[in-house]
Amino acid sequence: MEDPDGTVGQPPGFPRADDHGPHARHPTASTGVTVVVCSRDRAAFLRAALAAVTASLRPQDELVVVDSASTDTEVAVVAAQSGARVLRAAAPGLGRARNVGWRAASRPLVAFTDDDCAPNADWTAQVEAAFADDTVGYAFGQVVGGEGAGEPLSLADSTVARRVEPHERADGLGHGANMSCRRAALADVDGFDDELGAGARFPAAEDTDLVLRLQRAGWAGVFRPESIVAHHQWRDRLPALRIMYRYGVGAGAVAAKSWRLGAGSGRLRAEVWDEGLRMSARHLRAGYQFGAAACVLRAVGSTVGALRSRRLPLAAGRFQP
Repeated sequence: MEDPDGTVGQPPGFPRADDHGPHARHPTASTGVTVVVCSRDRAAFLRAALAAVTASLRPQDELVVVDSASTDTEVAVVAAQSGARVLRAAAPGLGRARNVGWRAASRPLVAFTDDDCAPNADWTAQVEAAFADDTVGYAFGQVVGGEGAGEPLSLADSTVARRVEPHERADGLGHGANMSCRRAALADVDGFDDELGAGARFPAAEDTDLVLRLQRAGWAGVFRPESIVAHHQWRDRLPALRIMYRYGVGAGAVAAKSWRLGAGSGRLRAEVWDEGLRMSARHLRAGYQFGAAACVLRAVGSTVGALRSRRLPLAAGRFQP
């Protein structure tokens, strides 16, 4: 159900975001997956992605496409042609758009992928299998290189299954191109932070931030290598460098938020130093100049994101505009 302001209301039969009762901790057996795909002004990408997504759907699954405040109607038209339920976010931002999507979901599991990705044909079945244990609130799968000759960005191609308990570090477990959650777990933490994600104030790391808040709420997570999504490699070096800077801005904001919430400065130090400057020096020694430049830009972005977010109000672990 869509409210007049473009946001999506709470479907009947599901707990509200502030429901911390028994349902949020003891989910019922799965009866399907809601797949959420968000897109802004990338209708051609979306068309290819939805061809793969719809091929993975089983009769018990559903597809929701969120138009993330596109400037024309093409995204909505392409989504409607695929048979998806089409919703619109009132303002851009991947975290905000994903919130519109999962809040409209009528299935107990919600799977997210991007409009430049192509899931395997058994994807939703593999997603569902990741939640056999009721203590698992979120799951990731492989993101492998797809079509295109661009830079190999945003890959997560480990073939080793992994489980992370709420008290353990989930760094490197996976990312939002192949991410799924119990709807009850999303409701437990009120979903994604609207200020994070592509198109938002901090244009990345909405997935990392969500995992940190899910862990604080007591949910475990898993990486299931049998769940596979291909990410099209369409960015050449200059766009790839720009996106590395944006990744850094989001990561820095999340690291600074974590620090403010009492987790210490280790995450911010890791973003700027371990994944940034020190990694850049390693790439230089190996003669990999592009990698060195990308890591420096990520470190710069992390610093910028941390500084920009330091005075932004927080409520329930989420940035407030």
